[in-house]
Amino acid sequence: MPHAMDQTKTSAIANKSTKESQFSNQFLKTVAFGGPGMVAIIRASDLKLLFVNGEFEHNLGYTNSDLEDHDIKFSELLDNYIKDRLLYQLNLVSESSDATHRFVIYKVKNKTGVSTPFYLYAAPFTDDASNTEMFHLVMHPYLSNWNSPFTSFNTKELFLEHFNSEDFGTFEWIIDVDKVFWSTGLYHIYEVDENRHEINNLFAMAFIHPADKARVKEAMGEAIKNGLDIELEFKIVTAKHNIKIIHCLARTIRNTEEKPIKFAGSIRDVTKQRFIEEDLRKKVEELYQSNKELEEFAYVASHDMQEPLRKITTFSDKLSEKYKDLLAGDGAMYISRIIASAHNMRTLINDLLDFSRISKTRQPFEKVNLNSILRQAKTELELTIDETETTISSDVLPAVDAVSSQMKQLFVNIISNAIKFHKPGVPPVITIATDQLTDEKKIQNELDTNTIYHKISVTDNGIGFENEYAARIFQVFQRLHGKAEYPGSGIGLAICKKILEYHNGIIFAENVPGAGARFVFILPEHQPKSALKTI
Repeated sequence: MPHAMDQTKTSAIANKSTKESQFSNQFLKTVAFGGPGMVAIIRASDLKLLFVNGEFEHNLGYTNSDLEDHDIKFSELLDNYIKDRLLYQLNLVSESSDATHRFVIYKVKNKTGVSTPFYLYAAPFTDDASNTEMFHLVMHPYLSNWNSPFTSFNTKELFLEHFNSEDFGTFEWIIDVDKVFWSTGLYHIYEVDENRHEINNLFAMAFIHPADKARVKEAMGEAIKNGLDIELEFKIVTAKHNIKIIHCLARTIRNTEEKPIKFAGSIRDVTKQRFIEEDLRKKVEELYQSNKELEEFAYVASHDMQEPLRKITTFSDKLSEKYKDLLAGDGAMYISRIIASAHNMRTLINDLLDFSRISKTRQPFEKVNLNSILRQAKTELELTIDETETTISSDVLPAVDAVSSQMKQLFVNIISNAIKFHKPGVPPVITIATDQLTDEKKIQNELDTNTIYHKISVTDNGIGFENEYAARIFQVFQRLHGKAEYPGSGIGLAICKKILEYHNGIIFAENVPGAGARFVFILPEHQPKSALKTI
């Protein structure tokens, strides 16, 4: 009678033979049962797990008995968002032999549902006995402490290549023996000969700029004492006497007894970046100062010109009234031109003052009904509207947080602009429409999707303009037509743009082929609470 031990052994061999008989492919026999790492065989058609080796069982908990009792698909061990990625990889390795040499990183769930990152290699093969297409998977644990920032070796290589440059390096200071080790990048940053291998903390600290040395020493001492991470930016003077700005990230490494044993970190040369940023900051400051001075100049100049202009207008009117019977021909023409020019000058000055006030003053917002504002604007333009037989129709407009006087000026300027540029002999027709911006439109216009925005369109049947001038017409003093054809200062639409900027909105214009022009302004329904008027 055979020994019980022999019976068990015989049974195990028989089971293994049965399992092997299912896969006659020689590759499978040699690799699946004896290959390194975690091995799994899956069916190509549905990704069903057909076989796993001992390492797979040990790491993920699934046994071959589980596979016999249940249909377990390898894709079920992955989160939904990466299942398509697995299918893509398997399709890729089926089509290209080169693709089989690439690992991809996946988080795979064990039997209890806990996900762990693994490198996964896949290769296709066909079982000789059943002519079934399968995939041979080999997996290795991703042992980094990082939460797997990489999707594959390719991305890891790209990441490392990004830091394999002369402006980045790492260091380690072994505290007990006072030895410092630099990567190649640090030798380049500090401009030190790479043949110098003996580096200590005193040597490394000697490069710190005198103005920053005390601050860096204090930060390092505090970090080592309390086990803190540090992030510092400071200047160094290189071995070739060049001044550089570096950004340092460092950490104290302690042993099991909480004793500091190592100070390690990375250093990046940010000199060029900081110079660019500083140059940009200076240019922005200069531009701000220039704009401020220009606005102040425009305001003062316009204000100071009011008095002499008033005298020119007064005396011109008196001359015209008192000596109108004596003036004839050229004399009368000269006086009329002086009066007309004075009138144009007054319009220009008033527009400049309006433009300067919007830029210069800060007025609080309050809830404003735009229907009421539109009525006020139409009342102000009543004479012009009647003379030109203008028709204005409007949707029901929203209420928004705004400065009422500026909203009135906005409507007055846009409507008067539409009336001014009407087609000869054709009465102006102005249509005002409104709707609320969708999230898609907010994204297109680079607006906050969490804010409600109202779009108001003012469309006319006038002469229109070429779309290439759509941005230019909002610039100060920019005109598309001569003063003789269409009078005005060329500031009205620039004022509209300033008003919208003040209200955290936008304005743009577009030509409507065969119809006229459309001016569109977008306003937020609510302004920041700090800007609202308190009652």
